[in-house]
Amino acid sequence: MLVRHTSQYMISSALVAVLGFMSAAVFTRLLTPGDYGVYIVGVSMAAFAGSIVFTWVRYSVMRFGSEGEKADVRMTSLAGWLISALAAPLLIYGVHACSHLTWTTSAVAVLLCMGSSLFEMGQEILRSRLRVRQFMIGSVLRSALAFGVCVVIAELGGGGLGQLAGAATAYYLSAALLGREIWRGPRAPMDLGKLKLFFWLGLSVTAMGILVSFQASFDRWFIVWRFGDASAGLYGASADVVKQIILIPAGSVAAAAFPLTVRTFANGTAEETRAQLEKVGELLLAVLAPAAFGLALTAPYLVSFLLGADFRVTASTVMPVLAFAWLFQSISQSYVHLSFNLSMKQSLTIPHALATLIANAILLWPCTSYFGFTGAAWSMLVSEAVGMVVGCLLTFRSYPLPLLVGPFRRVSIACGWMTVAVLGLQRWLPNPNAGGFVALAVAGALVYGAVALAANVCGFRSAALSMLGDFVAGRQLRRKAAEA
Repeated sequence: MLVRHTSQYMISSALVAVLGFMSAAVFTRLLTPGDYGVYIVGVSMAAFAGSIVFTWVRYSVMRFGSEGEKADVRMTSLAGWLISALAAPLLIYGVHACSHLTWTTSAVAVLLCMGSSLFEMGQEILRSRLRVRQFMIGSVLRSALAFGVCVVIAELGGGGLGQLAGAATAYYLSAALLGREIWRGPRAPMDLGKLKLFFWLGLSVTAMGILVSFQASFDRWFIVWRFGDASAGLYGASADVVKQIILIPAGSVAAAAFPLTVRTFANGTAEETRAQLEKVGELLLAVLAPAAFGLALTAPYLVSFLLGADFRVTASTVMPVLAFAWLFQSISQSYVHLSFNLSMKQSLTIPHALATLIANAILLWPCTSYFGFTGAAWSMLVSEAVGMVVGCLLTFRSYPLPLLVGPFRRVSIACGWMTVAVLGLQRWLPNPNAGGFVALAVAGALVYGAVALAANVCGFRSAALSMLGDFVAGRQLRRKAAEA
């Protein structure tokens, strides 16, 4: 079920990524780096505000709704969202005080924060109830609406403020269109006692969310503070492309893994839970590692046609480094945090996130002073690596995760051969362009897939041989039946 659900989520993630790539291609041509910088800062502030006010609601839906159909927490979570939404005026003041955004832009950023949290809460409800198809529809619908609305606004000269308003509109429209599927009855009534439990358990998760959100935006905020909106736009466009590419596999595995693992933990044995965690870890490595290596190897070819001319030089140098930063962060968020969630020791996420943020804070200024945008990316990479190591050590104090020595070895071998193939082919494709990117991507995927199959990554070779055996046996039975 894990692989099947992951493949389904992967389809929707791929469609969302296509729309994301179209957005990067269109908006880096329609917007100036300064306008794009306003949009980047606004989105970052919206995410940070959401981490302060709405994280506890989303976590509660994710954790308790995944225990099964009987754990209906929809009305309780909606009550929590409405209570949190009362803080909107304070959020506007906070966004304006903590950034250089105008009052109008700050208000739109908070509207975006509220809309995204409402939509994501609905998506978590669908995911926890294993409504995979509806989750996929929601993800693609939101991305398509955002792209369409924002293109119209950009063509009308709406600038960065218009992009924020368009993104917020897409979230509210998507939440409304999916509302019938999410909230249809029968529904359990709002449970005040459970709402209190949500709040108290969510306190540590909220603290973690604040730190993680701050870490994710720290490099952009530092760049806009030190170099201005245009520089933040150049760097932010590169970071957005990397984020979309890495989150395709990471988000797909996490979307399938979390509810299945929680259900196994709640209803199964310790051995079954450990086996499920091993499957999750190997699958996560198997899809994340080639995505990061592939992006790092082909970044100049990708940006040569994907991004506008003003953004390409920065992206070519920044994206290969950020690819591995997001690799480490995704492992932390999608695998390490499973340990904390299963044991309900969410407080351990705080030292984990704090260690990451402190490392970035120490490195960011000197790295950008000597290496510019690339230094900011390296600071992000090192800090995320430090955070992942600290998180792994903290799992010894929560639910123990299995060591993935075998999966790491198998995936490393496959990525190594993929790297050799791509670097060898690059000698014949010296001029980065769209055709070269396609050739490198196809060659790398074929080599990785062949080696991964031979090494039995995720048991794919065993599953393929089993399917082949069943197919042959079925044909023989049908032939014997026909002869009889």
